[in-house]
Formats: sequence, structure tokens, C-alpha cells
Amino acid sequence: MPPEPEPPAQPAIEAFADLLRFAGLGKSSIIRVTGRAGLAALLWFCRHGYEQVGYVREGPSSSDDGDLVLAPQTCDLDALSAMLRFGPRPRVGGVLIVQTPIPDDAAPDGSDPARELLARSGYQVERCLRGHHRELHVARRRADPAYRRAA
Repeated sequence: MPPEPEPPAQPAIEAFADLLRFAGLGKSSIIRVTGRAGLAALLWFCRHGYEQVGYVREGPSSSDDGDLVLAPQTCDLDALSAMLRFGPRPRVGGVLIVQTPIPDDAAPDGSDPARELLARSGYQVERCLRGHHRELHVARRRADPAYRRAA
């Protein structure tokens, strides 16, 4: 008897996998998951064949070696600021994926406080997806000499 075909992947799973590919991440990338919603994300990566996935606690970490740091829970600006100051962080050139609430009082000039905070902290936002009252930021850590001087 032939094996049963696998059920089609859910659109959200396909979209997340596409987002990872867009960011240049693959099954052998070094992935670090952090935060209170990290366990579910860690299990998802393991179930989908990602080879180098680990959980890191919030706060100072021993190194900035990951290709990706994912914070799957929604972070307000204070929590995002603390993570950007204290870690964990991806390596230079690595990617941070984080969710923030969409501000209730959108600025008339269209500025985004989370994007601005990421930029001040040495990240270039490559993609920002909005939905369900939150934004998903895909930001690459840069080795910007101007940022290093300001730090």
C-alpha cells in the first residue's frame, strides 16, 4: 500500500518558511529563539528539519553567533529596547525577527517607533509585515562604523 500523501502545508507555515528564505536562512543556519513564546517556535524549527536551533534566555549571552535570533512573542517598545541593549543578538550580518504592536496613535509623518529603535541599535529593517494589531520586523544587524562610534 503506498504511503498516504502529506497534508498540504498551512499558508502561515509556508509564509514563515518563505520569510526565512527571503532573509537568507536555511535548514543549516544557526538559529536562536528567545522569550516566553520560544518553546513553541523551537519545536516548530525542530519539526521542520532545522539543524542548529537552540533556546537562549533573554539578557546577556555568551556570544553573538546566531544567523537568526527570533523573539516570537509580541514585544512592546520597552521590551524591544531591553533586548536590543542586553541581548541576545545575532552575529553581524545576521537577522533579528521580532513582533511589536502597531501604535494606536500612528504618527502623521508615517514614522514607525520600532523601526527607528532598530535603526538606532544597529539594525536595517529589510521587511515589515503588518497584521492582527502587530508588525513583524525582519532586521539585519549591520557593522556600521557610525553606529559603533555612537555606542
